Amino acid sequence: MESGQDATTEIGRRLRDLRRERGLKQSDLAGEGMSVSYLSLLESGKRPVTPAILHRLAAELGCTVEFLRTGQEGDRELERQQELLLRITLGELALRGGEYGAALAACDAVLAEDPPAETATRRRAKIARADALERLNRPAEALAVLHELYRDAALGPGAAEWLRLAVALCRCHLLAGEPASAVELGQGALARLDAVIATPTEDHLGLGVALIEAQHRSGGLAAAKELADRLLPHAERTASPAARAAAFRHASRRAQQRGETALALTLAERALALPAEDEVARYLGLLKAGYGSLLLDGPEPEPGLAKKYLALAGQELARCGRQLDRAGCELSLARADLMLGEYADGAAHAERALDLAGEGHTGVGVWAWLQLGEARRLQGRTREATEALHTVERLLGEEQALLAAGRERAEVWRALGDQWLGHGCPEAAMNAYRQGLAAAGLSGAAPLRAVLRPAGL
Repeated sequence: MESGQDATTEIGRRLRDLRRERGLKQSDLAGEGMSVSYLSLLESGKRPVTPAILHRLAAELGCTVEFLRTGQEGDRELERQQELLLRITLGELALRGGEYGAALAACDAVLAEDPPAETATRRRAKIARADALERLNRPAEALAVLHELYRDAALGPGAAEWLRLAVALCRCHLLAGEPASAVELGQGALARLDAVIATPTEDHLGLGVALIEAQHRSGGLAAAKELADRLLPHAERTASPAARAAAFRHASRRAQQRGETALALTLAERALALPAEDEVARYLGLLKAGYGSLLLDGPEPEPGLAKKYLALAGQELARCGRQLDRAGCELSLARADLMLGEYADGAAHAERALDLAGEGHTGVGVWAWLQLGEARRLQGRTREATEALHTVERLLGEEQALLAAGRERAEVWRALGDQWLGHGCPEAAMNAYRQGLAAAGLSGAAPLRAVLRPAGL
């Protein structure tokens, strides 16, 4: 049997080890009734821990009181923690299957558990919860969770989870109609990543794709093209496993030389556990698709060159991309075809974009209907063209439309107004322009610049 002093020392050691394992500082656990200095004495075994403090620390650290006292979990508690972990894993699978509501419910249930789930399980639940909220078009709630996780001092550039959070934050700011915030966050994250890993890796590609879209959406075409030009020459080399591993190994050695042991370990582990080749190929496809879109929106559009990049992107995304990735690529191909006068091909690409986007993704779907309407007008199929424009009006009027009030919604209304003018319908065009001004929070100002530049207008 342990003596009183031995038990106090062992409890202190378990407190210290578990806190470090959770990536927490002493100041993270300190608070009312427990100072940092007192916690330090507990961890060093110089003060016995009271029952009240023991229960509090167990809750903070996501373990049981029994574990802190004895170093062992009871069988029932181990089973409960395994059950909670299983529920989160099933929730993550529900996310992959498109069951976003079920995934959110699973995450909320685990996070509401008392006593709480283990810290690692709770973190997984929070990340999955933010993902589900994003998919359910609730970006404000997702951003609150993501910013909390992103501020975690235990994470940083080189960690796979850090990258996932940074990219998700960019996406959610865009979904919330805040492209400037997405650009600010993306640029800051990329600067931090460059300071750690000089040679572009899949992390640069993943973050770069998100930042390019944010810059594009905020009107910073020059900055977006500059970043794409920087990343494209490295993209093919980055897809090589040997090159990727070498970049992480080199960054790990540099961190070790600077005395940053934790960062060096993170980077070394990334070299050993690189993401699947398909994910790197997806980043490459998205980068090419983004570059092609930029070529369409520049001051001197290059639809021919854009189509070449988009065709290559389409091949890669068809193999390893997600449905919305492919829908976005088809949408840009439709735009390129209309600029080149290839109206039938443009209509076919717009229809494929609609099929891939599905009914639940009206953000992409609205633009696809606009492209299809313009293609049908240019083909002389007026009735089908106006039906497409009426569909756009209906989608924009739905409360659940995945276009937040702000710049993008205003641009859609402006593009719709331009198309109604092309049909000789000035009243419908004026209504669309007024709706665009309202979406942008403007009154009496000139209509916003159109992003969609239909051929022949």
